[in-house]
Amino acid sequence: MSGRPARVVALLAVVPLLAGCGDPALWARWRAERGAWRARVEVRRLERDPHGHGAAGWARARSACRAVTRSFPPAAWSGPARAGSSLALDVLAASGRAAVLLARLDELEGRPGDAVLAYERASAEYMAVPAVALEGAVARVHLLARAGLAEQVEEAWTAIARDYPPADPRTGAVLDAVLDAPLRVAADRRARGDAAGADSVLRAAEDTYRRLLPGQRGRAAAVELWVRVAEARQSQGDGTGSLAALRAALREPAAGEQAPRLVLLLAERALDGVAPDTALAYARWAADGFDGAVRPAALLVQARAWRARGAGDSALVIYERLVEENPADMEEALRARFERARLLEDLGRWDQARGEYHALSSVVPTHPLAFEAMLRVVRHHLGRGESALGQAEARQALESLDVLVATQQDDSVQVRAGQARARLMFETGDPRGGCGQLAALLRRYPEAPLDPVLLAGAAEAAESRLSNPDLALELYRAAAVRAVDPQLRRRARASIERLGRPGQ
Repeated sequence: MSGRPARVVALLAVVPLLAGCGDPALWARWRAERGAWRARVEVRRLERDPHGHGAAGWARARSACRAVTRSFPPAAWSGPARAGSSLALDVLAASGRAAVLLARLDELEGRPGDAVLAYERASAEYMAVPAVALEGAVARVHLLARAGLAEQVEEAWTAIARDYPPADPRTGAVLDAVLDAPLRVAADRRARGDAAGADSVLRAAEDTYRRLLPGQRGRAAAVELWVRVAEARQSQGDGTGSLAALRAALREPAAGEQAPRLVLLLAERALDGVAPDTALAYARWAADGFDGAVRPAALLVQARAWRARGAGDSALVIYERLVEENPADMEEALRARFERARLLEDLGRWDQARGEYHALSSVVPTHPLAFEAMLRVVRHHLGRGESALGQAEARQALESLDVLVATQQDDSVQVRAGQARARLMFETGDPRGGCGQLAALLRRYPEAPLDPVLLAGAAEAAESRLSNPDLALELYRAAAVRAVDPQLRRRARASIERLGRPGQ
């Protein structure tokens, strides 16, 4: 053997020792986690650009996922993991993440039935790692919801609440999806008009949360359990009980890092309960008492509280302060600017309001609030019967949107700008243009998160005003897939059935 091959063989023999210090389990963990990382990179690449990598890209992603699940099968690693082996848990977690990514590929390729089964299988096989199994279970529920399978969705959320712990037994991290599961069931029932059923679920959920509390004392999960008690009570119209639960969360020993968020929640809940004075007190505490951690959001609540008290000028001062402070999170400043414009509009100071709307559209033209600002200006004039002014503002807005569409490469901006164009066309009496714009977006971006209410309205216009049943079907189908509101989803599906081609 020559010197160079001998050195290569020696190096290959050393690699496992370097990576795993000679321990096969350590070496297995390194390989599993490395493989899961590679699989995630491949799948994320396809998520960003599903059409830009061809068959080879999809095959590479599947191969990367399967390499992990086959090299480290759950049947081989679940036993040691359940017996308490930390290394086995790490290996199993990496394998589970790859299994969930494999199911995600089925979803991305437009095979929801296969994806549902793959997510279900991943959840069942990796229950020894609750956080990973839960990821698959939640993805499965969302797919069922998009398919409109309300009964299966409720069963799935109920199973998640029943079968998973409130916090990861290993890390102590709160499993939010588990705690939120009964709240989602209740919300879906209420949306279907079953208020009594929703309240029944909420009462049972509160009992469950309170039963879990003693075992979580001193942990972050105790804080989150109290927050869910507050949500359950708020959803039943018990604002006083909701505030009491949030104050209990604030008294928990583990509440330290969560205190700013809890005080802000207290302010928001007080405002929801039409107690603006109480909301102001909590909002001031949140704004000034925690080194600015939630100050921008707390100032927004303060402004809303002043508005609820009928003190518009005081609210304007708060909005102005927030804009001038220029928070690191620009989102809050933009929201303040938009809300200030709305308040000026409500106070009858239209010239100032229009100036704010135009400024918002100019400063951040790609932001959703910029598109909303354009629409509000147009709607204001049309609502007052000022057709010429409304049409002029609409033309100017459409020109600005055309520039965005021509210059922005970001698909999300293209979709938001296209949807705004469609809204403007409908507002100005151009249903043909609005329907055509939405149809073009759907054909170019089949998974685009378009507003289902807008899609349903466009479908009705295509059917009744344009006498174009094919276009109406396309828009109804898009609305049915995207609708979160069960009633809207049912109406869209009924329209598809009525038009006679439900399976196409």
